[in-house]
Amino acid sequence: MPKSTLKRSSGRARSTARGAVETITRPNQSWPVKLLLTIWRWRWELYVLAALAYIAIAHGTAITGYFRSNPLWLNALMLIALFPWIATDNPARRFVLNRFWCVTTRHRLRACLVEMRTLNFSGNLPFILGCFATKTGQVVWLWMRPGQSVEDLDNKAESLAAACWASKAAIARSKRNAALVRIDIDRRDPLAKKTIASPLLQDTSDVPEAAVADDAVMAFLTPDTTDSVPNESTNQQPVRTGAGETRSRTSKTKTTAATSDSQTVILGANGEDVSDYV
Repeated sequence: MPKSTLKRSSGRARSTARGAVETITRPNQSWPVKLLLTIWRWRWELYVLAALAYIAIAHGTAITGYFRSNPLWLNALMLIALFPWIATDNPARRFVLNRFWCVTTRHRLRACLVEMRTLNFSGNLPFILGCFATKTGQVVWLWMRPGQSVEDLDNKAESLAAACWASKAAIARSKRNAALVRIDIDRRDPLAKKTIASPLLQDTSDVPEAAVADDAVMAFLTPDTTDSVPNESTNQQPVRTGAGETRSRTSKTKTTAATSDSQTVILGANGEDVSDYV
C-alpha cells in the first residue's frame, strides 16, 4: 500500500496473533466538534472544578481567616458535628451520590461501547443523551446513529452490567422511535429488605412471620372436613319393570342403575335403557 494512502486513511490497522488484520475506523471530525463533545462528556467534572475555583478565589481568604481565628478544639468540634450530617440520609447527600453514580455510569457505558465495537461504518458511537437516577440505579438514554439499532446491543446486557459495576442491565427500545434506546442499570433491589413497611398491612407490617398464628386467607382456603354431603344411596326408590327385574332409580341423577343376576341395566331419565351407549 502506498504511503499516501496510509496517511489519508482515517483508521488504523492492527494485526492479530493469527495473522488477520483488524481495521479500527476513527470518525473524521473537526476540532470544534471534538471540543464540544469533550465539554459535553465532562460537563459535570467541569462544573465541580469551576465551583471549587470560585470558592477558593472569592471566599478562600475569609474561610481561612475564620478557621485561624477559632481555637483548634472548636474547629475539631465543628468537623465532628458536620460528619453525622454528611453520613446520614439527607437531600444533599442523596443528590451528590446520585450525580456521582450517573457520571460514573455514563463514562463506564461509553468505555464498554468502545470495547465492544458498537460503531457504525463511519466510526461513530451511539450518542448518550443523558443519565438519570432511579430508585434501583440509573437509566441511560442512547440515540443510535445511522447504521445502528438496538440489535447491535443484543446479548450485551451482561457486558454492560459488568462494565458499570452493577447487578444487572436491561435494554429496550422506544415504541415511537427506533433510534431511542433505554438502558436500565440496576444496582440495588428495594424489595431485598427482610421487613417491608406497607400501609396495606396496617398492624401486621412489622410483626415477624412466626408470630402470625392464624392466617385468614389460608383458613378460608382450607377444605372443610365435616361431612355435609348426604349419602345419595339413601334416596333411591325401587322400580318394578315388566321383565321381572328390580331397578333402582336415583332422584339426584339423570341416570338410573339396576342390577340383576345376569347383567346391569342402566336407564335414562325417561326410563329408556341406555346400557349399550355407556
